[in-house]
Amino acid sequence: MLPTTTRPPKPGRAYAAPLLSGSSWAALRARARLTNLAVLLLGSALALSCVLNFALLVPASPRGLSGAPWLAAKPADAEGWDDLATLAQLTSGRPLSIETTVERAPALEGMDHLVLVPGHAIWLGADAAAAARAESDNADWVLEPMQKRGSVKTFVRHIEMGAQVIRDDPKAVLVFSGGQTRPYPSPPLPEGQSYHRLATLLGLLPSTSSPSGSGSAMGYDGTSASPALAPAHRATSEEFALDSYENLLFSLARFREFTGVWPRRVTVVGYGMKQRRFEQLHRAAIRFPAADFAYIGIDDDGDTTEHYAGELKFGFTPFLSAPSGCHPPLSIKRQLRNPFARYHPYHASCPELSGLLEWCPASPREDVARVEDMVTYGGEVPWA
Repeated sequence: MLPTTTRPPKPGRAYAAPLLSGSSWAALRARARLTNLAVLLLGSALALSCVLNFALLVPASPRGLSGAPWLAAKPADAEGWDDLATLAQLTSGRPLSIETTVERAPALEGMDHLVLVPGHAIWLGADAAAAARAESDNADWVLEPMQKRGSVKTFVRHIEMGAQVIRDDPKAVLVFSGGQTRPYPSPPLPEGQSYHRLATLLGLLPSTSSPSGSGSAMGYDGTSASPALAPAHRATSEEFALDSYENLLFSLARFREFTGVWPRRVTVVGYGMKQRRFEQLHRAAIRFPAADFAYIGIDDDGDTTEHYAGELKFGFTPFLSAPSGCHPPLSIKRQLRNPFARYHPYHASCPELSGLLEWCPASPREDVARVEDMVTYGGEVPWA
């Protein structure tokens, strides 16, 4: 009888008897609809958590401003802003070195009505009563020759009407707009700032709310907001605009700077001869809703036929061809009206307007004869 050969077991292949029967093992390994659903839900929750945490760590780039230097990778010596800024500031897309210096009254968040008074001259005086009484030329004003025949009275009327509108509407903010447009020997004072100062000295902006008011501001939709702010706390100046188009666009930006929100309606107080320019051209160019836009026109006393003819030729028609004002002759006027080489701040403070601020159609359309054919901005705007 030959001996039987015995093979040693291969390492790692030790046999273990199954703890479960074949049918039970197969059941556990089978795909279950309920288990698959649970795995899918857990995976989705994990993915959502990762996205939200990433969004908190990396500030979102506002529309049209992905290349802004303050939105680039944060250097090591800028990490301190994480301790100083709120989450809203960190994700706002605005420079934190500026944003962290701004603290607004909570009631300003309830404002919804921009009242714009465009500036036309610079007041240098100290006697507000004298400015209000002026019949013609006034040494306290920096005036163009054509403005020395009664325009000063009209400027004061514009200021008075703008103040009246915000006294009547506790949800309105008054913006006096106009830059440092006059060359030396005029001092570098903005039109908007001089108007604001005159309104204050004339007593048009009380520092207390009207006792006859309800004590709370009512919103555009009729809802009650926080206690009403006095007119003095709802008036400011916009100090960089060089023409009427910039008066409107920059005042919208200044409203956002001042209140932290965008207006839902606009009222412009200015020359009646410029009403068509503001309503049909500027408003339409930036696509602000027509139903929420109003204009109060106040002209000089006397015959204004020549004024209206000049407005059509030198104002309305050039803007009809070049609605953003970036081509001659409008662009040349802006150069002449910026003798102190000022840069406006609205790319930084209002990154939502980045595209609109840089909007310049390829070339002026000399053939445009109708308002309906005028080119308008095609990008996103915060009010449309």
